[in-house]
Amino acid sequence: MGVDGSSVLRRDVRSGASACGPGGLMDRQQPDVRLALCDLWQAFGAVALLTRYGSDAPWPHRSWAREAHGALTPRLRSVVALARRRGRVPSFLGSGIASRRAGITEELDDLARAPAAPVRDEIAREYPAAVEDPPIAALIRDPENQLRCLAVDFANFWRMAVEPREAGLARCLEEEILFRSRTLAMSGGAALLHELGLPLERADGTGRLTAVPMMFADGTHWWSVAGGRIAVSFAARGAGLLHAGRTGRTGPKREGAAQDRREDRLAILLGRGRASVVRELAEPITTSALADHLGLAASTVSQHLSALVSAGVVQRHRAGTRVLYELNRSGMTLTQCLMSQQASQG
Repeated sequence: MGVDGSSVLRRDVRSGASACGPGGLMDRQQPDVRLALCDLWQAFGAVALLTRYGSDAPWPHRSWAREAHGALTPRLRSVVALARRRGRVPSFLGSGIASRRAGITEELDDLARAPAAPVRDEIAREYPAAVEDPPIAALIRDPENQLRCLAVDFANFWRMAVEPREAGLARCLEEEILFRSRTLAMSGGAALLHELGLPLERADGTGRLTAVPMMFADGTHWWSVAGGRIAVSFAARGAGLLHAGRTGRTGPKREGAAQDRREDRLAILLGRGRASVVRELAEPITTSALADHLGLAASTVSQHLSALVSAGVVQRHRAGTRVLYELNRSGMTLTQCLMSQQASQG
């Protein structure tokens, strides 16, 4: 039986807590939570980020956004505007969530061949005001041709904006799934949703959710209906890959005159050495790898990491035999704020 998207999700306003936290519905009934990847949702998230910020996206997406913003089209902007008001992604963009085989090519094929009637019905039911937008009005009038055009736009966007970093993104997303799967297996779905900060629940209490990690996240928990379940996005760790560039971390980093002026405020606050460590922690990394990349002694990096953990801006976790360090939410917020302010003043 399908899921009615009109009243699927709501915030737990009874206690002011997350639905997955103390007193929420998820504490009384263990939710059915799964994890899934969806390339088309990655592309949608990237479009949404660029639509919101243009080439001036906050750290760690700024360098990527400057390269990618030219790939946007009016049709892609309209699809994001369609979803932005309620955070609900049209279900015709989510075929890959319910399919283990799908990659971007298969998902775009599914999009181009989506049946016209359900697309019209969903837009009329979920997005009644969208008919005022010319690209969406065209989609309603002629779904077959417009969906093919939309698939072409997404394909071109993927090639220009995502594909140059595709290998690194895929690796980070796979590691994210493995990392979150441990929480799911050991502590259950409610613990995972609480860990991810997802304040959403099924209104009927069945809690059938699929959590989808996104590398291109702008703070929105996008949601949709996919395969009879509710799909909800969350920000994946490792977005520092986008700051590092197309090839990611490739060797020791040279300090000095080439240092980006946007990083000065962070260095003033923390000191140059500790700031250089912080800037590399948007992506999980070991002490030894970080020391090699920065050209610093492992003992020096270890001291910086210990201080940052004690300050509550860095978290560490074990992955097999490795201990990985990364910025937590407070650290990401602090770094983003300082680097964004420096950029606006530069």
